[in-house]
Amino acid sequence: MKGFSSTKQSTRSSSYWVASYAKDNEDEPLGIHKKVLSYKPGQDKEVLMTKYCHSIMKTNPNVWEILVHQGPSEIPDSGDQIVIRLSREPFKGCSQLT
Repeated sequence: MKGFSSTKQSTRSSSYWVASYAKDNEDEPLGIHKKVLSYKPGQDKEVLMTKYCHSIMKTNPNVWEILVHQGPSEIPDSGDQIVIRLSREPFKGCSQLT
């Protein structure tokens, strides 16, 4: 199509809190940071965040578990706010990342 219309898809963003935990201390995080995820309409945000978190685990062997949530603060109000959980140890309801 020619003319003034744009063919470029707009990019959207979502903010997530990412908390990393060590194997021997599940109560105190190694670190918490906010990740602003950019995505195109139609992309699965959870898949993109899972890949991001998996890259953290690949590069840092001290990270045993990662919890991701979208609450207003870095500490979730309840476990219901957690949208992604990655762990090196299998747990109920988990699937292996390929």
